[in-house]
Amino acid sequence: MDIILSVEAIRNHHLPSAETGVSLVPWTLPTIPEIPHWHDTLEICYCLSGKGVFYFKNREYDIEPGDLVIVNNVERHTSKSYRGRTCSNLFLFFQASTIEQLDFHLLRPFIYDRERFTHRIPGQLPIAQEIGKLIQQMQEELAERRPAYGTLVKSLLFHICSLLARHYDAETDGTWKPFYSKYATVRAGLAYIQSHYRESIHLEDVARAMSLSPSRARHLIAEVMGERFKTYLLHLRVQAAQRLLVQTDMPIEDICEQCGFQSASSFYREFRKLVNETPLSYKKRFSPAGRDT
Repeated sequence: MDIILSVEAIRNHHLPSAETGVSLVPWTLPTIPEIPHWHDTLEICYCLSGKGVFYFKNREYDIEPGDLVIVNNVERHTSKSYRGRTCSNLFLFFQASTIEQLDFHLLRPFIYDRERFTHRIPGQLPIAQEIGKLIQQMQEELAERRPAYGTLVKSLLFHICSLLARHYDAETDGTWKPFYSKYATVRAGLAYIQSHYRESIHLEDVARAMSLSPSRARHLIAEVMGERFKTYLLHLRVQAAQRLLVQTDMPIEDICEQCGFQSASSFYREFRKLVNETPLSYKKRFSPAGRDT
Protein backbone atom coordinates (compact mmCIF):
# COMPACT_ATOMS: atom_id res chain seq x y z
CA MET A 1 0.00 0.00 0.00
CA ASP A 2 1.38 3.40 -0.99
CA ILE A 3 2.28 5.55 1.97
CA ILE A 4 0.83 8.88 0.89
CA LEU A 5 -2.37 7.37 -0.42
CA SER A 6 -2.80 5.67 2.94
CA VAL A 7 -2.13 8.89 4.82
CA GLU A 8 -4.58 10.76 2.63
CA ALA A 9 -7.30 8.20 3.24
CA ILE A 10 -7.01 8.88 6.96
CA ARG A 11 -6.78 12.64 6.47
CA ASN A 12 -9.88 12.71 4.28
CA HIS A 13 -11.97 10.58 6.65
CA HIS A 14 -10.80 11.53 10.12
CA LEU A 15 -13.09 14.52 10.59
CA PRO A 16 -15.70 13.64 13.24
CA SER A 17 -19.39 13.64 12.35
CA ALA A 18 -21.73 16.12 13.99
CA GLU A 19 -24.07 13.31 15.03
CA THR A 20 -21.58 11.15 16.92
CA GLY A 21 -18.70 13.52 17.63
CA VAL A 22 -16.17 10.94 16.41
CA SER A 23 -14.63 9.29 13.38
CA LEU A 24 -13.41 5.71 13.73
CA VAL A 25 -11.03 4.68 10.95
CA PRO A 26 -9.67 1.13 10.48
CA TRP A 27 -6.19 1.51 9.09
CA THR A 28 -3.04 -0.46 8.38
CA LEU A 29 0.20 1.43 8.95
CA PRO A 30 2.48 1.63 5.89
CA THR A 31 5.99 0.25 5.99
CA ILE A 32 7.54 3.65 5.23
CA PRO A 33 6.64 6.48 7.62
CA GLU A 34 5.14 9.64 6.15
CA ILE A 35 6.46 13.09 6.94
CA PRO A 36 5.69 13.87 10.60
CA HIS A 37 2.35 15.66 10.73
CA TRP A 38 -0.40 17.11 12.93
CA HIS A 39 -4.15 16.50 12.87
CA ASP A 40 -6.90 19.00 13.58
CA THR A 41 -8.35 16.43 15.97
CA LEU A 42 -7.33 14.44 19.03
CA GLU A 43 -6.40 10.85 18.29
CA ILE A 44 -6.37 7.44 19.97
CA CYS A 45 -4.81 4.49 18.13
CA TYR A 46 -5.92 0.99 19.18
CA CYS A 47 -3.67 -1.73 17.75
CA LEU A 48 -5.49 -4.82 16.48
CA SER A 49 -2.72 -6.95 14.98
CA GLY A 50 0.88 -6.98 13.79
CA LYS A 51 3.65 -4.72 15.04
CA GLY A 52 4.35 -1.06 14.36
CA VAL A 53 6.09 1.98 15.72
CA PHE A 54 4.99 5.55 16.50
CA TYR A 55 7.51 8.38 16.31
CA PHE A 56 7.17 11.65 18.20
CA LYS A 57 9.71 14.46 18.29
CA ASN A 58 11.88 12.99 21.04
CA ARG A 59 10.35 9.56 21.56
CA GLU A 60 9.30 6.41 19.78
CA TYR A 61 7.09 3.51 20.86
CA ASP A 62 6.77 -0.01 19.51
CA ILE A 63 3.12 -1.10 19.45
CA GLU A 64 1.54 -4.55 19.41
CA PRO A 65 -2.04 -5.89 19.65
CA GLY A 66 -4.00 -4.32 22.48
CA ASP A 67 -1.73 -1.28 22.86
CA LEU A 68 -3.12 2.24 22.84
CA VAL A 69 -1.32 5.38 21.62
CA ILE A 70 -2.59 8.80 22.73
CA VAL A 71 -1.92 11.76 20.40
CA ASN A 72 -2.91 15.40 20.82
CA ASN A 73 -3.43 17.79 17.92
CA VAL A 74 -0.33 19.95 18.36
CA GLU A 75 2.41 17.32 18.54
CA ARG A 76 4.03 16.20 15.31
CA HIS A 77 4.11 12.42 14.87
CA THR A 78 4.38 9.64 12.33
CA SER A 79 4.12 5.84 12.33
CA LYS A 80 4.84 2.69 10.35
CA SER A 81 4.46 -1.09 10.29
CA TYR A 82 7.45 -3.34 10.73
CA ARG A 83 8.13 -5.27 7.53
CA GLY A 84 6.51 -8.67 7.70
CA ARG A 85 4.43 -7.58 10.73
CA THR A 86 1.68 -5.51 9.09
CA CYS A 87 0.16 -3.36 11.81
CA SER A 88 -3.64 -2.97 11.66
CA ASN A 89 -5.40 -0.49 13.95
CA LEU A 90 -8.53 1.43 14.75
CA PHE A 91 -7.94 5.19 14.84
CA LEU A 92 -10.42 7.17 16.93
CA PHE A 93 -10.56 10.89 16.05
CA PHE A 94 -12.58 13.56 17.87
CA GLN A 95 -12.56 17.30 18.47
CA ALA A 96 -11.39 18.75 21.77
CA SER A 97 -14.57 20.83 21.83
CA THR A 98 -16.69 17.66 22.05
CA ILE A 99 -15.02 16.76 25.33
CA GLU A 100 -15.01 20.33 26.62
CA GLN A 101 -18.79 20.45 26.30
CA LEU A 102 -19.08 17.80 29.01
CA ASP A 103 -16.07 18.46 31.24
CA PHE A 104 -12.86 20.20 30.19
CA HIS A 105 -10.99 18.17 32.83
CA LEU A 106 -11.34 15.17 30.49
CA LEU A 107 -8.82 16.84 28.19
CA ARG A 108 -6.07 16.20 30.73
CA PRO A 109 -4.58 13.23 28.82
CA PHE A 110 -4.30 15.41 25.70
CA ILE A 111 -2.90 18.56 27.34
CA TYR A 112 0.44 17.41 28.61
CA ASP A 113 4.03 18.19 29.31
CA ARG A 114 5.69 16.36 26.40
CA GLU A 115 8.84 15.80 28.45
CA ARG A 116 6.92 13.73 31.02
CA PHE A 117 4.08 12.19 29.06
CA THR A 118 3.98 8.50 28.05
CA HIS A 119 1.96 8.16 24.83
CA ARG A 120 1.69 4.36 24.84
CA ILE A 121 -0.54 2.34 27.19
CA PRO A 122 0.52 -1.34 27.04
CA GLY A 123 -2.17 -3.79 26.03
CA GLN A 124 -1.62 -6.01 29.05
CA LEU A 125 -2.89 -3.28 31.39
CA PRO A 126 -6.56 -3.60 32.42
CA ILE A 127 -7.31 -0.03 31.33
CA ALA A 128 -6.08 -0.73 27.79
CA GLN A 129 -8.25 -3.83 27.63
CA GLU A 130 -11.30 -1.93 28.89
CA ILE A 131 -10.80 0.94 26.45
CA GLY A 132 -10.21 -1.54 23.62
CA LYS A 133 -13.61 -3.12 24.31
CA LEU A 134 -15.26 0.31 24.36
CA ILE A 135 -13.70 1.22 21.01
CA GLN A 136 -14.91 -2.06 19.51
CA GLN A 137 -18.38 -1.42 20.92
CA MET A 138 -18.24 2.02 19.33
CA GLN A 139 -17.35 0.40 16.00
CA GLU A 140 -20.42 -1.86 16.25
CA GLU A 141 -22.71 1.07 17.01
CA LEU A 142 -21.35 3.04 14.08
CA ALA A 143 -21.83 0.06 11.76
CA GLU A 144 -25.38 -0.80 12.87
CA ARG A 145 -26.68 2.77 13.29
CA ARG A 146 -29.57 1.75 15.52
CA PRO A 147 -31.85 4.35 17.16
CA ALA A 148 -29.95 6.75 19.46
CA TYR A 149 -26.60 5.39 18.27
CA GLY A 150 -25.13 8.90 18.09
CA THR A 151 -25.78 9.58 21.75
CA LEU A 152 -24.50 6.15 22.72
CA VAL A 153 -21.27 6.67 20.74
CA LYS A 154 -20.69 10.00 22.49
CA SER A 155 -21.25 8.33 25.86
CA LEU A 156 -18.63 5.72 24.95
CA LEU A 157 -16.22 8.54 24.03
CA PHE A 158 -16.81 10.23 27.39
CA HIS A 159 -16.27 6.90 29.15
CA ILE A 160 -12.98 6.37 27.30
CA CYS A 161 -11.73 9.88 28.12
CA SER A 162 -12.74 9.47 31.76
CA LEU A 163 -10.67 6.29 32.02
CA LEU A 164 -7.73 8.04 30.37
CA ALA A 165 -8.00 10.98 32.78
CA ARG A 166 -7.85 8.55 35.69
CA HIS A 167 -4.89 6.66 34.19
CA TYR A 168 -2.87 9.82 33.51
CA ASP A 169 -3.78 11.59 36.75
CA ALA A 170 -0.26 11.38 38.20
CA GLU A 171 1.48 12.41 34.95
CA THR A 172 -0.75 15.43 34.33
CA ASP A 173 -1.53 16.58 37.87
CA GLY A 174 -0.40 20.14 38.53
CA THR A 175 0.90 20.69 34.99
CA TRP A 176 -2.09 20.54 32.70
CA LYS A 177 -4.18 23.56 33.78
CA PRO A 178 -1.54 26.21 32.95
CA PHE A 179 -0.82 24.39 29.70
CA TYR A 180 -4.55 24.14 28.89
CA SER A 181 -4.86 27.92 28.93
CA LYS A 182 -1.90 28.27 26.58
CA TYR A 183 -3.22 25.46 24.37
CA ALA A 184 -6.64 27.13 24.05
CA THR A 185 -4.97 30.37 22.93
CA VAL A 186 -2.69 28.65 20.43
CA ARG A 187 -5.63 26.76 18.90
CA ALA A 188 -7.00 30.06 17.59
CA GLY A 189 -3.67 30.73 15.90
CA LEU A 190 -3.48 27.25 14.40
CA ALA A 191 -7.00 27.59 13.03
CA TYR A 192 -5.97 30.82 11.35
CA ILE A 193 -2.87 29.23 9.82
CA GLN A 194 -4.85 26.24 8.53
CA SER A 195 -7.38 28.57 6.91
CA HIS A 196 -4.86 30.97 5.37
CA TYR A 197 -1.70 28.96 4.64
CA ARG A 198 -2.29 29.39 0.89
CA GLU A 199 -1.83 33.14 1.35
CA SER A 200 1.22 35.17 2.27
CA ILE A 201 0.73 35.17 6.03
CA HIS A 202 3.06 36.40 8.74
CA LEU A 203 3.44 36.00 12.46
CA GLU A 204 1.70 39.34 12.97
CA ASP A 205 -1.45 37.95 11.30
CA VAL A 206 -1.46 34.89 13.52
CA ALA A 207 -0.78 36.96 16.63
CA ARG A 208 -3.80 39.12 15.79
CA ALA A 209 -5.98 36.00 15.59
CA MET A 210 -4.67 35.03 19.05
CA SER A 211 -5.14 38.57 20.45
CA LEU A 212 -1.46 38.66 21.41
CA SER A 213 1.64 40.62 20.51
CA PRO A 214 3.84 38.97 17.86
CA SER A 215 6.61 38.27 20.37
CA ARG A 216 4.20 36.62 22.81
CA ALA A 217 2.55 34.62 20.01
CA ARG A 218 5.97 33.42 18.80
CA HIS A 219 6.93 32.26 22.28
CA LEU A 220 3.58 30.58 22.98
CA ILE A 221 3.48 28.67 19.68
CA ALA A 222 6.99 27.35 20.27
CA GLU A 223 6.15 26.36 23.85
CA VAL A 224 2.90 24.55 23.03
CA MET A 225 3.84 23.09 19.64
CA GLY A 226 7.49 22.38 20.31
CA GLU A 227 8.00 23.96 16.87
CA ARG A 228 8.41 27.49 15.58
CA PHE A 229 5.61 29.22 13.65
CA LYS A 230 7.57 29.08 10.40
CA THR A 231 8.27 25.36 10.83
CA TYR A 232 4.59 24.59 11.37
CA LEU A 233 3.57 26.67 8.37
CA LEU A 234 6.19 25.07 6.14
CA HIS A 235 5.13 21.52 7.04
CA LEU A 236 1.49 22.42 6.41
CA ARG A 237 2.31 23.79 2.95
CA VAL A 238 4.47 20.82 1.96
CA GLN A 239 1.79 18.35 3.10
CA ALA A 240 -0.77 20.24 1.01
CA ALA A 241 1.59 20.03 -1.97
CA GLN A 242 1.93 16.28 -1.46
CA ARG A 243 -1.85 15.90 -1.63
CA LEU A 244 -2.13 17.90 -4.84
CA LEU A 245 0.80 16.11 -6.47
CA VAL A 246 -0.77 12.71 -5.79
CA GLN A 247 -4.45 13.46 -6.28
CA THR A 248 -4.52 15.97 -9.16
CA ASP A 249 -2.99 16.68 -12.54
CA MET A 250 -2.20 20.30 -11.65
CA PRO A 251 1.12 21.58 -13.02
CA ILE A 252 3.78 21.84 -10.36
CA GLU A 253 3.98 25.60 -10.85
CA ASP A 254 0.27 25.90 -9.97
CA ILE A 255 0.68 23.64 -6.96
CA CYS A 256 3.49 25.86 -5.75
CA GLU A 257 1.22 28.90 -5.87
CA GLN A 258 -1.80 27.03 -4.48
CA CYS A 259 0.15 25.99 -1.39
CA GLY A 260 1.41 29.43 -0.48
CA PHE A 261 5.01 29.32 -1.71
CA GLN A 262 6.27 32.66 -2.97
CA SER A 263 8.49 31.21 -5.69
CA ALA A 264 9.14 27.96 -7.49
CA SER A 265 12.72 27.90 -6.23
CA SER A 266 11.66 28.09 -2.57
CA PHE A 267 9.02 25.40 -3.17
CA TYR A 268 11.53 22.99 -4.73
CA ARG A 269 14.11 23.70 -2.03
CA GLU A 270 11.78 23.24 0.95
CA PHE A 271 9.99 20.24 -0.57
CA ARG A 272 13.26 18.44 -1.19
CA LYS A 273 14.51 19.30 2.31
CA LEU A 274 11.47 17.68 3.96
CA VAL A 275 10.61 14.86 1.54
CA ASN A 276 14.14 13.99 0.37
CA GLU A 277 13.18 14.05 -3.30
CA THR A 278 11.92 16.51 -5.91
CA PRO A 279 8.20 17.18 -6.41
CA LEU A 280 8.34 15.58 -9.86
CA SER A 281 9.97 12.35 -8.69
CA TYR A 282 7.53 12.23 -5.79
CA LYS A 283 4.57 12.57 -8.15
CA LYS A 284 5.93 9.82 -10.41
CA ARG A 285 6.31 7.46 -7.45
CA PHE A 286 2.97 8.00 -5.75
CA SER A 287 0.34 9.29 -8.19
CA PRO A 288 -1.79 6.70 -10.03
CA ALA A 289 -0.62 8.04 -13.38
CA GLY A 290 3.01 7.84 -12.31
CA ARG A 291 2.69 4.23 -11.18
CA ASP A 292 1.19 3.24 -14.54
CA THR A 293 4.13 4.59 -16.54
